[in-house]
Amino acid sequence: MPLTFSPALGEETILKVAPAASTRPAAQSILFRATFDSRAALLKAQADGVKVELWSDIPAGGRSLGEWGASRFGSIDPKGVQSEDEGVEEDSSLYIHLRVPLDYHVGTRFSFTYRLVHPSGEVEWLGEFGRNGEIVVEQGLPGVDLREGWNIAEDGTYRTHAFPGERVLGHLTDPDAWVCWSWMAVSLPVFAQTPAGSEGLAMILSPKSYTREVNVPRPLVFVASHSTKLKITEEGRIVLHSSGPFARVSFSVLEHSRELLDGIAALGNGEVVTFDDVLAVISCRPPDAVLPIHLVVLPMVDSIGEHPTVPLQRHNLPKESAEWKGAVLSSTDSQTVEVLHSEHLSEDDCLVLIGSSGCELLVSPIQNISADGNTARLALLTPHRDVSIRADRPLSHSLLTPPPSPPSSHSPTPVVEEQPRPRTPSPSPPPPTSAPAPRETPRRTPRSRRAASSALIPRRSPHVLRRYLHMLINVVFWFWSVFVRALAVRVVGEGVARRISGFIGLALVKTAPPTTPKAPPRDRVEERDLVEDTAAADSKSDSRDSAEVPVEVAVPEVAVPTPQYAAEIQPKVMVTDAASCMVFACTIPPQESEDVVVLLQTNVGAREPRVTLDGEPVSLSAARALKDGLSLFRIGGAVEGGQLEITFES
Repeated sequence: MPLTFSPALGEETILKVAPAASTRPAAQSILFRATFDSRAALLKAQADGVKVELWSDIPAGGRSLGEWGASRFGSIDPKGVQSEDEGVEEDSSLYIHLRVPLDYHVGTRFSFTYRLVHPSGEVEWLGEFGRNGEIVVEQGLPGVDLREGWNIAEDGTYRTHAFPGERVLGHLTDPDAWVCWSWMAVSLPVFAQTPAGSEGLAMILSPKSYTREVNVPRPLVFVASHSTKLKITEEGRIVLHSSGPFARVSFSVLEHSRELLDGIAALGNGEVVTFDDVLAVISCRPPDAVLPIHLVVLPMVDSIGEHPTVPLQRHNLPKESAEWKGAVLSSTDSQTVEVLHSEHLSEDDCLVLIGSSGCELLVSPIQNISADGNTARLALLTPHRDVSIRADRPLSHSLLTPPPSPPSSHSPTPVVEEQPRPRTPSPSPPPPTSAPAPRETPRRTPRSRRAASSALIPRRSPHVLRRYLHMLINVVFWFWSVFVRALAVRVVGEGVARRISGFIGLALVKTAPPTTPKAPPRDRVEERDLVEDTAAADSKSDSRDSAEVPVEVAVPEVAVPTPQYAAEIQPKVMVTDAASCMVFACTIPPQESEDVVVLLQTNVGAREPRVTLDGEPVSLSAARALKDGLSLFRIGGAVEGGQLEITFES
């Protein structure tokens, strides 16, 4: 039964462990592998009941230092281990994964050998006397070779200073074994499948998978000062470029990087949401935007074993998400989307499973929008800010034409001549008492006189001021519709412009006077005759009393024709009883991607929402259907950003 082991017997293997930290201990993973020459040989050994075991004095499994014991090889989920020849080696290998706290055992040597245990109880030793394998513990970081000049702080981090120029800090032993997130000042993280070519003020390297190496790599964190820049070359060299004096760089494993993660979160305008024995979660926000929140999720420990994934739970999300009625979790490429219903979730519910190398997620609130019984659920997966939801009532109107001019001032004006007043004698002294008493004449109330200049204004007309006010508002409405509205749409948005148009239109409707039907000519002649007869009768009656009472002649009222232009200046506004609509509005900052990604769910039979960007209609194209009636949509042409409005109508 030919077998190949890693690490091999009769050899010395260096095991690097991170410096001991005063804040929290860290365990180092060791991976042993036994490989059969074929898959058939492995299956036959398992069928025969042959067990492959490690015999060592490594203090694992509850053993104390110096105590020997056995550890059995077994299968591991292939998602947790990467092999050089995935088609053969992965299917014909057995593994042992040990996690041992070796922080305080730097310089210690551990011995090991291998054996086969048959069903009969027979033990077959595979090593030779004096040919055991050895593991030597050294201080360092797995997967990285550091140059001289590093100092180790109490929290277990490596720190160094550099002067202006370029300096090589170390190199990665296998650059292709890592994924990388990098941050510049005030930016979102940039993800790369390999760190080669990555640069920034901060970096996080996470192993792609826990590979065939005995010394299992762990996530690494680099943070540099603002006057510097870190870069990883194609060859895996870690280079520091400094433009100022006293440049500083800190470097550590993830377990010892709580303070370093705070500095990284500050670069992304975020915070460290979770830092425990299972996960580290960093939140970041897009520049010039508030949502969605970007989460960089990193497993705190390697996940070699039966469960190569780690659950992300409700309490690992930002605190503000607890106030949301619903949320959506999405990968950055929108290929994986998970909708969360807050009312059905507890703090310990698993939301998604995180792989061994971590991931980046977007989290955004779901907005519930109702319009006359129709309910829509909407979430934006593209950077945005200034979110508002308002009720609106559509107001249909057409472009107004300038109002006609009022009647010409050169039109003939009827003139009323005032009759001459008879001269009244001066009052004479009262007659003597012996004279007969004079006949008492009842006093007449003097009639009010009207100036000839006001003869055109109908007496007691309540609509004169209203007509002129209506005409002024109509002129304002025409000027707004023709010249100002298009500019206002670009400045304040279509919704505000629509409300202004509706307000002016309502003012026009409220100030419009009731139209007075035009009297036929015959009626006007009869009215004039009646006026003349009344005036003559009053004159005859007053002539009899002219000796005692001053006589006043009433000025006849002139029948003024109704203005014919009053009805023509009515605004062309259609005020309908249309159902109210709901408008979701937000600001999209300039972005690299041309599309705005929208998660949307509407009622069956509901009309498709109208979408505008800076007042211009844009198309809403379906991208992919999801479960529970949800769909992903894309809105194009948003590279320069603008005011986005999505209108839902019943």
